[in-house]
Amino acid sequence: MSVLAAIVRVALALLALRGVRWAYFAFIAAGLAYFPMHVGFHFHPRACELVFGPRLALHSLTNFPHVILFGIFFVLSAIHFRVSRQSDDGVLLSATIATLTVGALVEIAEGVTGAGNCRLRDLIPDSAGASLGAVVMMLWLMIRPAVNGHVPKSFAAWSASRRLDRDKI
Repeated sequence: MSVLAAIVRVALALLALRGVRWAYFAFIAAGLAYFPMHVGFHFHPRACELVFGPRLALHSLTNFPHVILFGIFFVLSAIHFRVSRQSDDGVLLSATIATLTVGALVEIAEGVTGAGNCRLRDLIPDSAGASLGAVVMMLWLMIRPAVNGHVPKSFAAWSASRRLDRDKI
């Protein structure tokens, strides 16, 4: 069953990257459905840890799976929102909101099902992943013209060329 679920999630992710809105939301739902399926739909709710200190906050940044997975989700969201014709200005903001919302929903799902630990501090590596994804997207936006054969002389020239390209659309 898990192989089939993985294939479905990959197919939904590919459709979401092409801008298919329902596939994007189905991809999120399929990811969140992992938690009830993991416990066989036998819920064992636990209270969420809402309070933490600075040491735990820093320690949570060592949760590399969260950082990497939410970085990937940020990139997927940014590409989805860009392909679905949202303005360039709103893409990173929308992807950030989506990433942090999914991070919060994952923590709630962990608390409701008892699969994993529901901790507010886990939103810190999720935020770090969103930041990492934003850096990747910004680097791609700067490198893409060079890949396409147009190399601007400065960041100001790159920024101006992007505005001109956007005005043509």
